[in-house]
Amino acid sequence: MIILFFAFSFLFAKEVVITKYLEDKPVIAIEFKGDKTSQKILDLDLKVSSHFEYTINKNRNAYYKFYFFMGKKNLRVKYFENEKLRKVKNYYVNNEKMYPFLIHKAVVDINNYFKLPKIDFMLKKIVFSILEKPREANIYIADYTLSYKEKVVKGGLNIFPKWIDNRQKSILYTYLGRKAILYKLNLITHRKKRLLSSEGVLIASDVKGNKVLLTMAPKGQTDIYEYNLKSKRLRKITFYPGIDVSGKFWKNDYVFISDRFGVPYLFEKRGSKVIKVMYHGKNQIGVDTYNNLLVVSTRESDKSFGANTFNLFLLNKNDDSLRRLTFSGQNFMPRFSQDGNTIMFISRKNFKPLMGIIRLNENRLFYFKLPKMIQSFDW
Repeated sequence: MIILFFAFSFLFAKEVVITKYLEDKPVIAIEFKGDKTSQKILDLDLKVSSHFEYTINKNRNAYYKFYFFMGKKNLRVKYFENEKLRKVKNYYVNNEKMYPFLIHKAVVDINNYFKLPKIDFMLKKIVFSILEKPREANIYIADYTLSYKEKVVKGGLNIFPKWIDNRQKSILYTYLGRKAILYKLNLITHRKKRLLSSEGVLIASDVKGNKVLLTMAPKGQTDIYEYNLKSKRLRKITFYPGIDVSGKFWKNDYVFISDRFGVPYLFEKRGSKVIKVMYHGKNQIGVDTYNNLLVVSTRESDKSFGANTFNLFLLNKNDDSLRRLTFSGQNFMPRFSQDGNTIMFISRKNFKPLMGIIRLNENRLFYFKLPKMIQSFDW
């Protein structure tokens, strides 16, 4: 029952609309023939896209109509304009479990048919780790709705998975045993390669080309290191005798979380200088970057008892603007999509785990139920 709940609980989204976007959205009607779960995924894709006024199996007189014929491994979509057939598109997968990607691809193609802003993030997989019992954390890959999921690493504490590149063929992850070991796993060939080991902590936090930013503590205190996957060269980036973690590339510089001011704050290393980036909030605990943008989780309350509030903020390096993205709860682990317009994150509200999705240009925020807290994830 837990597995079924995990697979389908993501389909029931609570949508919070912040502001209007695309005043003249295309009005489309979907005629869907298939199982109810597939229809719910379709409904979710259209909601999250934020680009359409749509109905499913209701409006039979619409100017734009799309007929979906859903099979176990295939999907056929017919495009109609004013009752005239314009095109037919066919989609196939070899693995029946991956059927959600048929729907995602069809929705992306309909979006492109109207020349709307790209929503290719729907085609990308996420990789995540879940603690399933004491000293056992397994790693999964999934579509962005978690309707499809597949276990790729099991046995022992396997944590902090990270995609190596945009092709999503390989991941980095940490196996935590007597030592922390960093592995590279090719998801196509299933070949696993040991890269590094360290006493204490060893976490891959960002990848840029052949360069990987690591949090390591070979001598007790954590620092940021840069590891070259090609040359195998390891270079130390920070030298503070305290805690430096969660390094990210930011344009030509680095950002990371440090306790240099007594509690965790976000800092930028620009050449030899280390500069505090953000002054809002009590402390900052999670960060991700995309080009000139930075999203950070910061604590805004100071409760001695009970849960504190952590919200997400967007900072633009070009103009130092700061934009609030969430307004309540505990919001952690923000991750940009590969096009930078969508942010996925983990949230807790009333002690219940949620997955959040923010559509930046569309100004929309969605929350989805999770059956248990994700240890870490990458998109």
